[in-house]
Amino acid sequence: MIKIGDFAKLARVSIKTLHHYGELKLLQPVHIDRFTGYRYYELEQLAVLNRILALKDLGFSLEQVAELLNERLSTAEMRGMLRMKQMELASRLEEEQSRLARVEVRLRQLEQGRQPLVADVALKEIPAQTVLMARIVAANESMLLPARQSLQTLLEAQLERAQLKPASPWFAFLNELPHAEEDLEIALAVGVNLRSGQRQGDWQGSPVELQSLPKVPSMASLVHCGDYATLPQTYAALYAWMQDHSYQIAGSCREIYLSEDGVSAMLNAAGSNGLIEAQCPVEKTRMPASIHSVHEKKEGTIMKTQIVNKPAFKAIGISYVGKNEQGEIPQMWGTFIPRINEPRRIDPSTSYGLCFSEVVGAAAGEFEYVAAVEVADDQFIPDGMVCREVPAHKYIVFTHHGKLETLGETYHYIYNTGLAQAGVQIHPSRFDMEVYTHEFAPGSDQSRLYIYVAIL
Repeated sequence: MIKIGDFAKLARVSIKTLHHYGELKLLQPVHIDRFTGYRYYELEQLAVLNRILALKDLGFSLEQVAELLNERLSTAEMRGMLRMKQMELASRLEEEQSRLARVEVRLRQLEQGRQPLVADVALKEIPAQTVLMARIVAANESMLLPARQSLQTLLEAQLERAQLKPASPWFAFLNELPHAEEDLEIALAVGVNLRSGQRQGDWQGSPVELQSLPKVPSMASLVHCGDYATLPQTYAALYAWMQDHSYQIAGSCREIYLSEDGVSAMLNAAGSNGLIEAQCPVEKTRMPASIHSVHEKKEGTIMKTQIVNKPAFKAIGISYVGKNEQGEIPQMWGTFIPRINEPRRIDPSTSYGLCFSEVVGAAAGEFEYVAAVEVADDQFIPDGMVCREVPAHKYIVFTHHGKLETLGETYHYIYNTGLAQAGVQIHPSRFDMEVYTHEFAPGSDQSRLYIYVAIL
């Protein structure tokens, strides 16, 4: 699972755009954290997002995009609509030549079909280095390469003035903030070996700066071959490798521009026909204490899970619909517990926190949480309560240890790391539930509760 900010960076879209697509039901998150409101996506959704962006970039309206995404639309019909757009663009001659090329690329992708992500990732140590760096703001995505070329020209002039030569390939620092659609701040750097007597102050008052980059103990690296437009797929593969191997990003990523012409090659060669090495500093994902007891804690331990099949059941309890922004769920439990015996429950030792992501009439980001107990079919519903039928599901089960104050940490780990480590795919319903048994003891460090996440 990927947080919305990381997913936005992978796809190179803004968080606002993902929210908008969610409201239009073009691309909805697979999970929304009920504690923080964070939205989570899956890597497989990148294919859908890339299709939306590609079709939108071709000039289709969002309504037309929705039609093209319709599963009932055949490949031939989809190809036909794209061919019509191709003819329309061709008629605009030089003004639309760049857009025409993107249509042709998209058509080739349709004919070739979707290819799985294959990552040959190297984990290596990057030594400390001294670099000369310059920054600029590009108006939009299409201006990134010209902006970097402008920075390179500026830096080359400074190198010549200081009688220095590039000591490394040119590389860009990637902004860690969520990706924007305009006013993109970028930084370009190149390694240098200072001559005797040169120091940082020599560049004061100039548009460039001298920086000493520290050693990076673990840098995950993946070489991108091909068109610059497909670079997001390389980052997606790199991110998938991190999740599979329990790593998380630990700093600013870098794009290294490699060329057969050597370290002094112009960026237009690297940007079109050369290679780009995507580098991300990583560290092992830390497992929060809330997912294991003191006796079970081991450094680097993967969270223990089990897979269970639970048949459909009926539950009665008190419902809340919202985002839990003011801690409404704990308050609701405070109301339900004094009345917990009003329904004729099947098992007096077990209660549930049912979380439904699909709620008719709910606003974007809202979910339904039902504090409930399991009941038999022939059951009356007490005043102020609701009845919910939970379908049969296969679940992956995680254990939360300790007090409820750290429950948010457990959910964050489950959806950001645990599910990826387990190699499971979340069910389209995005249903999960908390199961409270006799092991649950509020306020105790020895307390346990179980989190069931529906999977395919």
